[in-house]
Amino acid sequence: MSPAVSRVLLHTVHLLTFVAVFATGVLLFVPDLRAAVTGGHSLVIREAHRWGGVVFAGLPAVLIAMVGARKIFVAPGVPTLRTYWQRLHTAFTVFLTVVFTVTGFVLWGKRFAPEPILEMSRALHDGLTYAVAPLVGLHLCEVGVAALVERIKMGETRQP
Repeated sequence: MSPAVSRVLLHTVHLLTFVAVFATGVLLFVPDLRAAVTGGHSLVIREAHRWGGVVFAGLPAVLIAMVGARKIFVAPGVPTLRTYWQRLHTAFTVFLTVVFTVTGFVLWGKRFAPEPILEMSRALHDGLTYAVAPLVGLHLCEVGVAALVERIKMGETRQP
């Protein structure tokens, strides 16, 4: 698999699993919405959220292991403002994925965790959700603007 295809696949897998985990998390967090959408079957939603979290962390890890981190996370030749942004975005995404995964597993196995660890995990998991949701939206807008700028540049270079 080519590095370009593997990067697109990784991005797509991570986005789709994030949306699934985010949606089930919202349904868990807002009982009235859950009742309106599902009829109140929180056990099904809870299990979907937990196993979706496993896929959210596991599938990208498997893909990176299969393809190789060096092929996916290729350092650009010429550093630009955009490449610095991409590096920051990648580091931030990896960091948040690890934090969501660790805190999610602590919450999943709450009977094994001491109360202070459990409360810290709950606060981080919930608080980061509020921070990440708008960031994903901003990222999608940023990608759209970058693609538009690239198309405009390509149009400028094609003219005689």
